[in-house]
Amino acid sequence: MVTPKLHKSNLHWQELDVLRGLAAILMIVNHLGYTTLSPEQLGQNWLGTLVFVGSFAPVLFFFVTGMGYGIQSSQKKATRWSVTFNKVGVLVLADLLMSWSANLWLGLDFLGFIALSSLVLEVIRNSKAPLTYCIIGFFSISFLRYGVGLFLRPLGDGSLPLLGWLLGTSDSPGVSYPLSPWLAYPFLGYWLGVLIVRNRSWIESDRIRTIYSLFLLASLPGIIALFLARHGASFFRWGTVGLGFYIASFGVILMGLAIALAICVKSKLSPFRSAVALNGISSLAVVPIHYFLVYWVGLMGMSLNWMGFFLTAFMVVATSFLLSRFIENLGATLRRKQKQKLIWSGLVVVFLIAASVVLLFNQGRVAWLPVQENASLVMLTKTLGQLALCLLLVIRWTQTNKPTLVSS
Repeated sequence: MVTPKLHKSNLHWQELDVLRGLAAILMIVNHLGYTTLSPEQLGQNWLGTLVFVGSFAPVLFFFVTGMGYGIQSSQKKATRWSVTFNKVGVLVLADLLMSWSANLWLGLDFLGFIALSSLVLEVIRNSKAPLTYCIIGFFSISFLRYGVGLFLRPLGDGSLPLLGWLLGTSDSPGVSYPLSPWLAYPFLGYWLGVLIVRNRSWIESDRIRTIYSLFLLASLPGIIALFLARHGASFFRWGTVGLGFYIASFGVILMGLAIALAICVKSKLSPFRSAVALNGISSLAVVPIHYFLVYWVGLMGMSLNWMGFFLTAFMVVATSFLLSRFIENLGATLRRKQKQKLIWSGLVVVFLIAASVVLLFNQGRVAWLPVQENASLVMLTKTLGQLALCLLLVIRWTQTNKPTLVSS
């Protein structure tokens, strides 16, 4: 059994990296499935079920965001708000690039919601009772969506869009993740992160029983979700979140925790653990990289059977992880260089050029370039711009060469 050492100066839980990797795999399977599989394949067989399970990827990502803050909360370190605002600003800009490529000026997608969650959790972490606030926040957000939202839904359907975003009861252009119920996952993650730190020795001393207990607990929301499915409950996820999906998501979280603990049990599994785990910048870089790869796979117009889909998914996952770790290593290399201000300025220039190209060429606005070439150019420059922003998480204008932990 492997028992990672936890130091006050560098609190790190390797299972968190594995959870990020599992979430990334689910994300890639989901996006690749909707790009390459036919509606018949998605709706009729087990392959479609696998792609649907991939739609729980943001649940794990947002949960891990909160869990990282909960684990780090035991360090009792003073918040460096410049670091926090740098992270939030970078994520918001990366999210804006996504919106601009979709011909929207503003939006709230995956990276933007992580930015919002990070800001909320940082404020809570500095409060006098962070654990209490997270517990209250979790139940309040859940009640807003599935209690208050059911009664006030007509008010949020267009007439009061802000209320619709708060309650999560109506779709808003460019908003993939309304406040309710998505903020519940970071709150829950924070709470469990604190519990893990407090009970780390117990978990390590009886890890196998912990794994079995998590699998058993995961069956409870699974059974409830199956019951709801038989009675016509909604499992819709995009924009608004159906009750069936919300209940099932907690089963996925518990399963994910159990699998992460199992992968990290023995040293014999260390090669597999290393292959699956994503940490730091790589867990963010995998987002634009996989979008870029899935886009090019979609351009090939392939009609895949189950074997072809698995082979393609394996290649996209492996390439995404490899390139993401390259960005991670590149960031570490750049941090050791002199003239950090020059590097920072260069990355900002790359982002500004990418943003300009996205805004200029998006939606075929340049008449002399065919529409498909417009779209491909936008995808390429958007990806480069987002990767430059990922590097800006570790390269800052006023930065020293001291390492800074970036959690996501």
